[in-house]
Amino acid sequence: MVQSFYDAPGNYDPVTGTIESGSKFREEMREINIGGGLEYWYAKLFAFRTGYFYEHYTKGNRQFITLGAGVKYEVVGIDVSYLISTTQQSPLANTLRFSLKFSMGKGGTRKDETQSAE
Repeated sequence: MVQSFYDAPGNYDPVTGTIESGSKFREEMREINIGGGLEYWYAKLFAFRTGYFYEHYTKGNRQFITLGAGVKYEVVGIDVSYLISTTQQSPLANTLRFSLKFSMGKGGTRKDETQSAE
């Protein structure tokens, strides 16, 4: 795992048979993926989400925006998300995802705990 922070080979020059000076660090920085998102819950029942993902074009070129919504009632949750690709000819373009979740065990909040918090 530690090796992954310094394993980029850099740009190889086939004419001289050497690695371009300074290209190892530049390639390591290209291996970093950037992603982030926001989520808003309304009345602890409905969720609205958005996010963004970026990957350098030499490492896969996945770049997309996601929009989503969810509903949670008691122990059942349903989520839907839509992926909008920001690059040309992406296999991920216009992807619709569904999730169905069941909470089991002590994951929920009991009524006596919510009353004491109010």
